[in-house]
Amino acid sequence: MLVETLDNCLQLIADRCQRRVIQQLRHETTSKMTIDDLVDRIYSGELKLDGNRGMDREQLAIHLYHTSLPKLEDHGVVKHDRRSGTVRYQSNDQVEAVLDSLPDEMAVSSL
Repeated sequence: MLVETLDNCLQLIADRCQRRVIQQLRHETTSKMTIDDLVDRIYSGELKLDGNRGMDREQLAIHLYHTSLPKLEDHGVVKHDRRSGTVRYQSNDQVEAVLDSLPDEMAVSSL
């Protein structure tokens, strides 16, 4: 299933972890990275954002692998190659437009 409606798009990016995956891959020069690198970058970003009150690194990796990546792949936003352990971003104009319209989460968290 591809992201076809605004409602689907909003549901997809309502999850902070899924937003982080998209943002990390979208801004990666190759639009591709290993899952370990993705976990490291998202985890370090979460430490800055909320002082690690959320998941630990292992919990984040499990959540990505079993929840976020399959959901993003089902919607055609990422391609997860389990053999090579990589994730590649599949550009989506609607998802990008919605993400670009959101406030910076770092700024919002400091309110």
